[in-house]
Amino acid sequence: MDMIVMGGVPWQQTLYASMRGEKRLGGCTQAFLALASQGYRVARWGHALSYTAGLRRQHRLPCRVVSIGNLTLGGTGKTPLTLWMARWFQHQGWRVAVLSRGYGGYGTGETRVVSEGRGPVCSWSEVGDEPYLLAQELPGVPVLVGACRVLSGRVACEQFGAQVVLLDDGFQHRALQREMDMVLIDATNPFGHGALVPRGNLREPLAVLRRASALVLARTELAGETLPGLITQLRRWHGQRPIYHMQTVVEALWHVGDQRCEDVTVLHRQRVVAFAGIGNPDAFAATLQQLGCEVAALLVFPDHHRYTVADWRAILDLARQYGGECVVTTTKDAIRLESTWRASIPLYTVRIDVTFAHDEKPLTTQLQALLDDAGSGA
Repeated sequence: MDMIVMGGVPWQQTLYASMRGEKRLGGCTQAFLALASQGYRVARWGHALSYTAGLRRQHRLPCRVVSIGNLTLGGTGKTPLTLWMARWFQHQGWRVAVLSRGYGGYGTGETRVVSEGRGPVCSWSEVGDEPYLLAQELPGVPVLVGACRVLSGRVACEQFGAQVVLLDDGFQHRALQREMDMVLIDATNPFGHGALVPRGNLREPLAVLRRASALVLARTELAGETLPGLITQLRRWHGQRPIYHMQTVVEALWHVGDQRCEDVTVLHRQRVVAFAGIGNPDAFAATLQQLGCEVAALLVFPDHHRYTVADWRAILDLARQYGGECVVTTTKDAIRLESTWRASIPLYTVRIDVTFAHDEKPLTTQLQALLDDAGSGA
């Protein structure tokens, strides 16, 4: 499989490849990035210290708050887990809302309602692809975006009567108190190459895992023999608190041109060209290979990339060059294509879900304890 980095200007492509550990930069550039990473480390330390010392105040909402976050720059499966947890709380009879920063969207400084529970009421470009997707997939669940999630949380409680709020990508958002901090770690690429941004893709040092209530190892079906060693490493910071094993399950394929669902066996033995603008495109390619197709080329765009007509033409040109029988992408990437694409070969998106196998009962027990505490007024 060939991997081709696309989109953005050349320096962005080079930096992206370096952060993923795929390209070694020159000595001066490495020194600059190392210095910038140290500056970032100091800034993160100062930010955390301001809350520990009481210089900044944490705010509490009149509901239960569960944060779903990670340590790296995206690509760990937060959106599928957020969908799973929102549905689980719904099934228990609790009113749940989702709060997001709205990455990649415009106008997210103030609180904005993406959905009142009946689907998106604005475009993805206004609020970001992830909140838009959550709004599409979660009937009955309000989705809100805003830079200040204390304010958006209050709107969720006052306007929609939320009893449980899911804080999407909230591990680094310290202003809002939470009853549970769940941190996802990609079992196939847990820490990038171990450096903080911009030299690597770590948002915080690994020691901050001490403040997590539970860890969720994503894509454990792809981890193989490395999983036990990773768990041993994580226990160094996380102690004996829960570590759950999450697996990705492909539910169906969506034929974008015909607007229909098809069985995943459609891709079996097909030669495909895949493209993605997500945090971990390698895992996406591995999922496709598990479906039995041959991924001739993986076209990697920057995370949350806004596709243009020129991008789509380049994708089609490469699909023809590689003899692709179809083009495959993620659901979030398809949202960002909008009207820029015109199909000369089939375009599929992969609809995924997650499962916890033998870990589901311990996880739901931990979540139920959270609700029992809320019901008892704890």
